[in-house]
Amino acid sequence: MAGAKSMRDGKSETPLLEWIAAGIGLLLTLLVTGVIGRKALHGEAEQLPVIAVAVTGITSSAPGYVLAFEASNQTGGTAAAVEIEAVLKDNGKIVDTGKATLDYVAGHGKAKGGVFLVEDPRRHKLEIRALGFQIP
Repeated sequence: MAGAKSMRDGKSETPLLEWIAAGIGLLLTLLVTGVIGRKALHGEAEQLPVIAVAVTGITSSAPGYVLAFEASNQTGGTAAAVEIEAVLKDNGKIVDTGKATLDYVAGHGKAKGGVFLVEDPRRHKLEIRALGFQIP
C-alpha cells in the first residue's frame, strides 16, 4: 500500500509533525501554568509607588510662567491622582506655589505635566515634589 500513512492492524500511525506540535503545545501549557502558579504562591508584595519629580523646562505664559516637569515612578507600584507641588522661596519665605495632578503614573513609568506660577522660577529657590497619590 503506497501513501503517507502506513497501516498496522488497520490503524494509521500519527505523523511526526503532529507529535512535534503536540510536544510544543504541552511545553507552552506547562510553562504558562508554572509562571501563574509561581506568581500565585510567591507573588511580590504590593509595592508602593515612589515618585521623583524633575524640572524639564520653564516658559513664559500669559498668567506668568509654566514650569514643565516629568514625574518618574521608581518602583513597580502604580499611582493614580498624583499631586505635584512647586514652591518658590526667597530667603526662606514662600513667594509662590503651584500644584498639578497627574491622572496616572505606571510602575517604572513616567508622566509629564506643568505647573502655572506667577513669579519667575529662575529668580527664586524652587522646590518641587510629589505630595501624594491614590492606588488604582
